[in-house]
Amino acid sequence: MRTIRELPGWSPQSPAGAPLPGPAAEPAAAAPDGGGFWHWLWQLSREPGVLEVLIAAALVAFSLLFWWRLSKLVRGARSRAALGDYLLGVEQAMHGDLDGAHRRLTGVVERDPENNYARLLLGKVLAQLGEPALAHQQHVYLKTAFGIDSAENDLMLAQSLLEAGRPVEAADAAERALQRAPERAAGWDFVYRARLQCGDFEAAARAGRRLLSLTRDPTAKRGISQDLARTLAQAGGHLLARGDEAGAAAALAQARAHDEHAEQVPLLAARLAARTGGVDATVRSLSLAEAAPPPRLPAVATAVVATSPSGLPVATFAGLLPAHRFACRHCGAPLAQHVTECARCRGATPGALLEPKLVAPLDSPTHAMDAIEANVAHVRRLVRVLTGDDLAQHAAARDELLTLREAAVEELLGAAWRSSGEAEARALSTLQLMGPTIAPALFAASDALAGQRLLPLGSRSPGALVGRVVQGFDRAALPHVAPLFASAKPEHRKILIDFFLGLADLEQFQLVLERFPPMEILHRLNKAEAKVLRRFLQVVPKGHFVAETLLLEPTFYRDEELLAAVPDANDPEVLLTVLRRRGPTRSLTKILIEALASSELASVAERVLGELGATVLEHVLAAFADAERSAEQRRRLGRVLVVGGAAAAAHLADSFGPEPSAFDDELRSVLVQIGDPAVAPLLAAYEHSGWLEKVSIGLISRHTNRRVQIILSLRALGSAPARAALTSMLAGERDDNLRMRLSQALHDGPRGGADGPDR
Repeated sequence: MRTIRELPGWSPQSPAGAPLPGPAAEPAAAAPDGGGFWHWLWQLSREPGVLEVLIAAALVAFSLLFWWRLSKLVRGARSRAALGDYLLGVEQAMHGDLDGAHRRLTGVVERDPENNYARLLLGKVLAQLGEPALAHQQHVYLKTAFGIDSAENDLMLAQSLLEAGRPVEAADAAERALQRAPERAAGWDFVYRARLQCGDFEAAARAGRRLLSLTRDPTAKRGISQDLARTLAQAGGHLLARGDEAGAAAALAQARAHDEHAEQVPLLAARLAARTGGVDATVRSLSLAEAAPPPRLPAVATAVVATSPSGLPVATFAGLLPAHRFACRHCGAPLAQHVTECARCRGATPGALLEPKLVAPLDSPTHAMDAIEANVAHVRRLVRVLTGDDLAQHAAARDELLTLREAAVEELLGAAWRSSGEAEARALSTLQLMGPTIAPALFAASDALAGQRLLPLGSRSPGALVGRVVQGFDRAALPHVAPLFASAKPEHRKILIDFFLGLADLEQFQLVLERFPPMEILHRLNKAEAKVLRRFLQVVPKGHFVAETLLLEPTFYRDEELLAAVPDANDPEVLLTVLRRRGPTRSLTKILIEALASSELASVAERVLGELGATVLEHVLAAFADAERSAEQRRRLGRVLVVGGAAAAAHLADSFGPEPSAFDDELRSVLVQIGDPAVAPLLAAYEHSGWLEKVSIGLISRHTNRRVQIILSLRALGSAPARAALTSMLAGERDDNLRMRLSQALHDGPRGGADGPDR
């Protein structure tokens, strides 16, 4: 409702109708009197927008306060959930639920990476789950990222190292941890077993003595003392092997103080006695010892005494040898099975078989008899070992076969005939080492194997292998080979020719030339081994039938061996003449060009190529243009082209391409080295139009590069015939560009073969 004061036109009046004194429009609320802070605050609140800002600020502050309170509640709930997961994970780990504990603790560590207790327990769980690498990662993370320097974490780190197969590092880490907690018996037990896995029995003995001093249980103390005695005996054995007899004796005394009848203690005592009193006296004293075993070791049996050829009793004592079949590879403790965990050092490596030869399987029921009597089965087994893949047994098998000699020839030759590669080479080399006296047995074996061939044609002949064997014999084999001259068998004829080829004696080879047709001899020359043929060719004299007839036959295709025999030949000119007379065949040209890359044959090949004439120049030029060849090989090919003279210049002039290239410079350099004989071929090539020029009818200037290179070659020559050729070319030239180049060449004069075209 509106009051009367709010009605329009109303004003206060006195009862008489006169207005009351004072201002007629007085505001409803007057400002506070006076100045100061409150007056300023009142004036500020009356400013436009201030009240709205204050209200908005109050809302924002309320929202922030509400969010902070809500997030605090959420964090608290998460912390309580993480704590619950951690406690549940601890309970699961204690009750053996490793998978559940791993799942819970992993979640706790992911939500709270700084929960060191959860991370430490997670490392233990991972180690028990068979994840030593992940457990090691957790312990290292605690040590490096958070600086957790505690004996518990270091021991867990050592445990993960041991599970990861690093016993040396594990033992070192555990010993460093025990420096802060030296009274932890479990830690010293871990070090003791880790050192046993390392095979460091001396360090294991030190850890075992410390463990023994910390153990309070009498039963456990007795077991540790017995095992420590064995460890000390093993340490003494290592000291004795290094020559430290005093240290071994001290270790033996300490072992006896712990347990005199422990395993390895009698063996160490016997070894020390043998060092001081001799092996014979020790064996005699052991053989005369009491047969009754100690009451603690029922496995120790009575000595079994035999008599050696020298009359000395030889005894074997079960107490000095282990009674078990398998032993730990680390600490030597007995194992019940081949694959099992060692109860002594906790090693999980498969055990080692003791005395494996006593239980090794036999190849056949007659294995033992074959080893005593050299029968066919024994020889076959030796040959099988020789041609097999076991390199360690090759030497022993070869030595025994060399002792058997003739008895092993047929089996060796048959193995070489049926195999190839390295196996064949080993069998043939063994036959060669037996010497020429096995020749009759070798020929008989060849005949026997030849009779086993189903089809004489199309299969390898055993006579060829016999020929390779006899090629390694010397003149001492002549009496054994001579009877083959009376044989008409083709195999024997091959063997005879191969033998005389291997002798490399032309006087003895005359017997072959007199009895066998040339084509049969030539066939064996083609079949001969490279080193044998090369040695034979090197002794061929001038004018001999071999050089004048056999080597010139087109059916002789061993050009590479003919060339390779030149450097070390008695008369190199004989073989060089043969190469020249054989002519520039495609195979010989290819072999000569490839031989330019050989340091031994390069000079010979270069000379022969130069003497073969113009027929090989195209092949030489093609090889010269091959950019993949070495610089030295291209240099030699260039010299061959220079020897070719005018014929080579004609090929070179036609080799310039339609566009300038770096190869043009090399061609011009060779033309300059040829000299004046190259002028006439260059002039003829300039006047001859190529097919590209005929097709383009001179409209495309880039097809004139061949003529430009010819002009530059003649300018580089600079001789009188070259300038005369340039003058005649200028007189007949109609192309302005070429006329300009000809005029420039005549004006500038010679500039050397390496000067390139004006591009």
